[in-house]
Amino acid sequence: MSQNYPRMALSPITSMGIFYTEKSQKCELYFNDPYGKQSFEYKETKIDHLKNFVEYLEEIIYNQAGLVNSLKIKYSGLKENYKKNKLDPVINQIFKCLESRKELLQVKRLSIDAVDMSQAMTVVKLLDPSVLKKVEFCFENRDEDIDIEDALALVKWNEGQRMKLVFKLHTIRPEYLESVKKFLLQQSTFTEIFIYYKHCVHDNVSLRSIMDVPMQHETPGSKEKFIKFQLSHSLLLSAGLVKLTLSNNVSAKVLENPLIMKRVIQSFGFWNVQRLRKTSRGIRDCVDFLKPVTNIDEYNVFFLSDTHPSARSETGRYWSKNWIYGKHETSEDRNVLCQKAQDQVLNDFEVNLGHQNTCLEKLKFIFSYIDTLRKEENPNPSIEEFQRLNQLTTQFLWKLKEILSTRSQLLKVKVLKVLCCTDDNVMKILPYLDPKWLKKIELNDPRSEYGRLRDRVKYPEFMLKPFVLDEICQLEQWKSATELKIRSQPIPTSIQKMNITHFSRIWIEVDTISSEDVLYLKNHLLLSTTFQRFIIRFKNTTIDYETLHGLIGPPDRIFSDDDRIWFFQMEVNHQFLEVSLDRSRNKSENVDLDETDGDSFDRMRSVLGNMNPAYGLMHRIRYREK
Repeated sequence: MSQNYPRMALSPITSMGIFYTEKSQKCELYFNDPYGKQSFEYKETKIDHLKNFVEYLEEIIYNQAGLVNSLKIKYSGLKENYKKNKLDPVINQIFKCLESRKELLQVKRLSIDAVDMSQAMTVVKLLDPSVLKKVEFCFENRDEDIDIEDALALVKWNEGQRMKLVFKLHTIRPEYLESVKKFLLQQSTFTEIFIYYKHCVHDNVSLRSIMDVPMQHETPGSKEKFIKFQLSHSLLLSAGLVKLTLSNNVSAKVLENPLIMKRVIQSFGFWNVQRLRKTSRGIRDCVDFLKPVTNIDEYNVFFLSDTHPSARSETGRYWSKNWIYGKHETSEDRNVLCQKAQDQVLNDFEVNLGHQNTCLEKLKFIFSYIDTLRKEENPNPSIEEFQRLNQLTTQFLWKLKEILSTRSQLLKVKVLKVLCCTDDNVMKILPYLDPKWLKKIELNDPRSEYGRLRDRVKYPEFMLKPFVLDEICQLEQWKSATELKIRSQPIPTSIQKMNITHFSRIWIEVDTISSEDVLYLKNHLLLSTTFQRFIIRFKNTTIDYETLHGLIGPPDRIFSDDDRIWFFQMEVNHQFLEVSLDRSRNKSENVDLDETDGDSFDRMRSVLGNMNPAYGLMHRIRYREK
């Protein structure tokens, strides 16, 4: 090769390719015209073929003075999963050739096959970083784990120069994508990042979901599969990369300082801080340490769909936030999708209300799954489908109970509203609310909730259960609330055991009412200072008028055999208690005397007779037969 050195001096090598197989080594050299291309090859049949090959290669590399546009170190004709002992000897010899130079070899583009990333980086570091513009690491024939993060050593090595980075992989895996995210944070080092691959465990949509940053990929039908990231200003400003940047230890360290984060919380507002909280463990721990008050006014969770539940929160008078769960989840197993959606709902509930110190105006849950049921091809969903959905509700509420029960303090709620629920469901929530703040309880059982939805689906008759209050009515939360509304199957619990006389307003339906129940309510409510209106519907009654008249006196007005009214002056104020027993009508009115006009006042006076209605409000208790 010594005869070629003058040629190399007159026309330096522009590109160099070192190709090796199991049985031969070949070097291709490219010069500027008129010399063109030259090559030499040594085969295994010759004695010491590798030694002789390397001797000539070392002379060429040692004497190369100018810039090499392209250097390829490739193992050609490889079968997949070849062994490292085929690569080690050649790479080590090339390493020695580069190491023998007095100055770093100037290479503009490098493409290298190596045993692993660490070995490839050993070769890279023997090149001049000021001119290297592209590095291509080739592992496409090796279905083994490759630690591509070793290539992050380029960041410190290249002295602030920017380059294009290419990985050629056999199979792209989620852990590789997580590693690539770290390269995306190095905009000062990389201009583009390409990942070529033969196989992938995800489709392109899933890849985008995992990376959550702008990326390009091959067109449909293309033989070569790849994904590409352009490290531009648009990528820098993307939401996904902002999140990645904040999760970087260097960037996040500032926000992990409680003194700084406290000021950030004051400026950002709750929801922005919650987004920050999801960016790194350090920031999350810092936010949790500070325990910022959330000040949410209303929180609603809607299971209208089993796989895509939704939530809504309101903060202040004009600000609300809605979100749907499970939009990006994929699985052929519907139960898996349901469980993932539930976990997301519960996680957000715990995060959003974990440090809620102020009182929620309303906490609402709906478990109707109406959208899921209406999607059934059969307009009457199967019993098995209803049972499956009921089981989902039970699972969710057990997990919710665990969250509520482990809070450092009871959740403050003014109004609890649970629709499409059973008495068992209520017991997973109600005991864990602060009784000092709870004012109103509103419950709908499944039959009533689907009725409210205009009977778009019919709840199976055999699944209907009475709404039993025996356990619920003993809770402090029940005894402290002032308003109660339950639309359900008739309640079998006895009125006298319900603990309801402290309520100001009630709407319930009971299974049975007796004359003694009427007397019980009348005697207690005459002493109440908060009572306003009770409406109690009943399915059955043991009332007979003779017994009732003997207990509370004759009615003041009898409109018909089934409709009569009593008035009693209350003992603690100048107001009247009106007791109306209506066994015929399905609808009744409530008249508050101080809110009626003159004509209404005169009509009421004619009803009251000698009683003086000018004393004040008329409080009512109505009994209506279903």
